[in-house]
Amino acid sequence: MKLYNTKETILDDTKRGIALVAPHLKEVGHGVGYLNKKFNDQTIPVISGGGAGHEPSDFGFVGENLLTACVTGQLFTPPTADEIVAVTKEVTQQKKAFFIVKNFPEDVAAFEKAFEMLSNEGWQIASCLVADDISVDNKSLKKYRRGLAGTVLVEKIIGTLAQRGASLESLEKVGKELCKQIFTIGLAFSDSILTKSHAKDLTLGKDDIYYGVGIHGEAGYRKETWRPSELMAREIVNKMRLNFKKYKKEGVALLVNNLGKLSPMEELIFTADISELLELEGLRVDFIKTGSFMTSHDMSGVSVSLLLLQEEWLDCLQAPSTAYSWPNNGER
Repeated sequence: MKLYNTKETILDDTKRGIALVAPHLKEVGHGVGYLNKKFNDQTIPVISGGGAGHEPSDFGFVGENLLTACVTGQLFTPPTADEIVAVTKEVTQQKKAFFIVKNFPEDVAAFEKAFEMLSNEGWQIASCLVADDISVDNKSLKKYRRGLAGTVLVEKIIGTLAQRGASLESLEKVGKELCKQIFTIGLAFSDSILTKSHAKDLTLGKDDIYYGVGIHGEAGYRKETWRPSELMAREIVNKMRLNFKKYKKEGVALLVNNLGKLSPMEELIFTADISELLELEGLRVDFIKTGSFMTSHDMSGVSVSLLLLQEEWLDCLQAPSTAYSWPNNGER
């Protein structure tokens, strides 16, 4: 990262920019969260959050047919339970809310504590836990199940259903089903400089690539030297195949997420390679989004998310949104 003033002011300076590019947002929770100003407090509010350093997640996905609000912690550090509670109370008077939580131990602990605190005050809270990462530990072969960029697709579908009047119970049911059908795997080309203390296990040389990384610079399952985009895409698609119970003739949503520092040209090349390989495998790619959705601060890389679609989910994904970072271009 080169465009910053001081390390100490990065978050405050980021908020200055958010105020300019996303005027539909209102700061809440003493400045740790953002609320869609147009939220009609007659429908269930959908709230997500996590540490800073993954912009445009989560502020960029607050808007119509997406999140109602988000709550943000410090760099790579989730918000506290008190901060989550403060934002939730400022968002709605209904004493009802739906949380979308990424599967990292600190995030889960914070949201569970907030759930408990609000429940003790008579609130009705439901949630879903996004654990879309299919990367494995290279020694134990155990799946990491971290919450990665697939979270954005969950937020879009749940947010749209909530705005259409879905109940808390039905949102919880859909959320659980969604989280079973979404898979993500990442690929890094460089580690982070400013957050090196958070990424002790991920060290990459000039021509290294690392498969299966997390959004905080966590190590993946294999390091190797650079290969053409098509071969890297083939590795990703082969890993995806291992996680589908049904594969042929399924309709899928594809999200190609720039983890940071890739050019639009690189995004397009990799998206084409991934999409063509999926179709060769017999899948129908019914929905595609490409761009920066959930980055890893100061790191270069890309992740691929696949969601096995149901007709209602596709309709929700295609609904337009006012969120700053949701592209409303023509849908495939």
